[in-house]
Amino acid sequence: MDHTNPSHNKALVYLGPRQLSWEEWPIARPGEYEVVVEVRAVGICGSDLHGYTGESGRRIPPMVMGHEAAGEVIEIGAGVNPSWAGKRVIIQPFVACGECEFCINRRGNLCRKRKFFGASLSGAMTEHLIVPQSNLVLHPNSLPFTHGTLAEPLSVAIHAVNRVADIQDRTVLVAGGGPIGLFTMKAARLSGARAVVLTDLVPERLDLAIKMGANAAFDPRDEHYLQKITDVFGVGEVDIAFDAVGIQPTFDQTLRSIKPGGTVVAIGGWKSVELNLGPVVGREMEILGSFNFTMQEFEQAVSWLESRLIDPSLIPIQTFPMENGAEVFENLSRHTGAALKVVLTH
Repeated sequence: MDHTNPSHNKALVYLGPRQLSWEEWPIARPGEYEVVVEVRAVGICGSDLHGYTGESGRRIPPMVMGHEAAGEVIEIGAGVNPSWAGKRVIIQPFVACGECEFCINRRGNLCRKRKFFGASLSGAMTEHLIVPQSNLVLHPNSLPFTHGTLAEPLSVAIHAVNRVADIQDRTVLVAGGGPIGLFTMKAARLSGARAVVLTDLVPERLDLAIKMGANAAFDPRDEHYLQKITDVFGVGEVDIAFDAVGIQPTFDQTLRSIKPGGTVVAIGGWKSVELNLGPVVGREMEILGSFNFTMQEFEQAVSWLESRLIDPSLIPIQTFPMENGAEVFENLSRHTGAALKVVLTH
């Protein structure tokens, strides 16, 4: 295959619930202000897994998933700065219109016309992907491509923390110790939170949270849960709670944990949950949604990874060849050998 001008392309094609096939997938020439990226690494997100099992209903077959991607520019289209040719890049995965009120105010994540790689646009679990030049961020040479895939979930965490008007010297709980939960915990610390507690059911994730800077980390099923929060904060309640999972138990946990006048930030949100308005009204709780991120936050995430403010080497990453993706997805769906982060490589 001519990697500088690919005429053939293979991809991990989603054909329906629990059906993935490594097969030929069309690729066109790049248009104006577009490039062809040879994808070298792409992370499997929880949303990809929910799409694979058919739980979310947001992946319409046949299509290619994947939005946490890094690679190399191998071809440029008309109007693209020639300096991009051959560059290592990380792909910012949503395309906004650039003209609406949200885009003008740097909130392109809320653009009504936005499209997302791996959902409404063909995604990155492929050998080659056409990407607008405006969606490229230079990949630090000091990082392997597998670490570049962490920029997207880190951006989600940075945006979630930025949704809170003032986190300086506040107390924080993060429910969920997956990559986004761990990154949210770290982003809260870096943004000035006085103390942060993380909860998860997996002991290894609790240990990792401590290594990454959490003041405490424990299983929310622990009968001494409130006492442990009190030991950290001096009171059994927190100012701000982040739900990084988006299911009823974690959402309830965040609601139970905050002070009157406190704030809950919902990051994971692909399922419906029940909400008792009584305590929300009576305690004047504030509930905020957090969706994706801005380009500025994506660039900040890359900078944090490069500078090691967030040390990517602490995140356990398991890699597999992209062509073996069908088996990898099936094993993940059955929690077989599940790592904290799984990345497909090419």
